[in-house]
Amino acid sequence: MQEVKKFLFLDIDGVLTPNAIYTPNIPPAITKESKKILKSAFARGFKLVFITARSPTELRKNSLEEWLRKEKMLTDSLIFSSSGLEQVTFSHEFKTKNGELVFKGEDAVLIKRPVVKRESFGQIDQYLFAKMLLGKEIKDRLKYKGFKIKSARTNEIYTDARIWFEFENETKKIRTEAVIETKKIVEELRNAFEKTGKFGSPVDLRVYDIEHGISIEPKELGKHIAVLRALKLNKIMPNDKIQGYAFGDSESDRKMKIRKDITFIKIKNNKQFVKEVEKILNQN
Repeated sequence: MQEVKKFLFLDIDGVLTPNAIYTPNIPPAITKESKKILKSAFARGFKLVFITARSPTELRKNSLEEWLRKEKMLTDSLIFSSSGLEQVTFSHEFKTKNGELVFKGEDAVLIKRPVVKRESFGQIDQYLFAKMLLGKEIKDRLKYKGFKIKSARTNEIYTDARIWFEFENETKKIRTEAVIETKKIVEELRNAFEKTGKFGSPVDLRVYDIEHGISIEPKELGKHIAVLRALKLNKIMPNDKIQGYAFGDSESDRKMKIRKDITFIKIKNNKQFVKEVEKILNQN
């Protein structure tokens, strides 16, 4: 009987760290408790797949990659770090309808398309162009509506394929209202792009409440891309059985559940993450 491979698909900020606060160019502070439970999972045969929108440099020196190397776990683990844009070119392997993944049963449907298409690079250019216009448009409109937007914590506007806003005195109600207003702006800009016909294909954007602000990103962007790539690297075919668990602190992370044999667990804090992995290990 073929051995069932086991995977932990891991968001970093808000899951392995004390909180979800992201400070650009500062390595994530992975807790001692996280490191201990990850070592236990690795020893029990789980492949560790780290998936984050952080840049590679934030994960190398004095950070995750160095720790994995020190513990002799690096060669058998995977890190999908990203400044965002490279993920856009790996998007054409999922079937989508109305901007959402299409599922057959509980499995995301895959279709045969080139991994990288010429149009993908054009879409990146269009997204950067849209981002310059859209970021200011959203910010101005939200301010006009009375939203108090925090100042950006980084000037590196081209290193992430998301537009991300945080709010003063943030609440669920504020974020929900901001998402509704932002969706209107995004749709208006998309319509404007389509009508002009001068700038190529308009970028299809989605708006998410990420629980510490809102994020506007291309529909192709998402941690599900890294899950698929990890499975392919491990030679997992669609009909092969695996034991997989995906951990994230945002609803947008739920996209990691692209197969029925991957369980998504939404994490509120690091303490909960440790307990959930302990439960999984006790069952194995």
